[in-house]
Amino acid sequence: AVLGLGGLFAWLQRGAEAPRLAERQLLLPALAGHAERVQALEIRHGELPEIRIERRDGGWVVPAKAGFPAAAGEVNRLLRALGEARKVEAKTRNPDNHARLGLAERGEGAATRLTLEGVGQAPLALLIGQASRQGGQLVRLPGDDQVWLVDQPLQLVDNELAWLDRRISSIPFAEVREVTVRHADGEQLDVWRESPEQFNLALRQLPPGRKLAYEAAANGMATLFASLDFADAAPLAQVGFKGAPELTFRLSTFAGGELQGSFHLQGGQHWLVLGAGKGLDGQLIAGREWAYRLEEQQYRTLAKRVKDLLAPGG
Repeated sequence: AVLGLGGLFAWLQRGAEAPRLAERQLLLPALAGHAERVQALEIRHGELPEIRIERRDGGWVVPAKAGFPAAAGEVNRLLRALGEARKVEAKTRNPDNHARLGLAERGEGAATRLTLEGVGQAPLALLIGQASRQGGQLVRLPGDDQVWLVDQPLQLVDNELAWLDRRISSIPFAEVREVTVRHADGEQLDVWRESPEQFNLALRQLPPGRKLAYEAAANGMATLFASLDFADAAPLAQVGFKGAPELTFRLSTFAGGELQGSFHLQGGQHWLVLGAGKGLDGQLIAGREWAYRLEEQQYRTLAKRVKDLLAPGG
């Protein structure tokens, strides 16, 4: 009898769990399995300017940035999470609680409003609120007071630049043979090595009897290009740089790859313009029709002078 009652209890427990699992309906069933239909996303954080991302020629771009490529991985991850998101638990239906949960339509406590175009005849909209301590996100559909906890994190950044593909280059340090920089006043500096087995770069302009102060500083001129991102970008045709560049550079690899470029100082900022290049397929990501603003520290890493690399002494 005890065993029978135990079996019945277990069966009832499984039966109680089954409806709860079945209740985990898809949040956006029209999107599930159809992310490729999405032609545009619009993201608005409260009263901040709207961020729009569009699909063009098989890729994602940000129209407000003159059609600059968007970070496709981030966009696709968001669409995948939206398509897989399931309702975990129904929360409040009281509109008075929406602002507290970051799900108000406007004003204080306004939600992040995400709109998808192309999935159906009408745009598909979603209000995204706070992340839940249980994991997942609090959301609701516009015009519906019901708040849902879903099982996917859906927090979106409110910075348009964060949605750009900000990669410039990914040239491994181990492949770099030489980096040459020339300043506007004519001073030139070359760091180089004879073979990939030589770990540290040497200075061609090293005076007799002198040593490098920090080999890491010379190596840094090459490692900069291993994972180089920009802080901002603008169409080269619209920038209108005046005067000669403050710095030009040339990078070469052991495989015969080459990249040339220049830096222009404008508005107190350093803007990179890519020049001629070859043999860097997959390692040079950015296009040559744009100017890229780099952070001060990134520029200083490359813009070394001979005296910056020498150890004190005679």
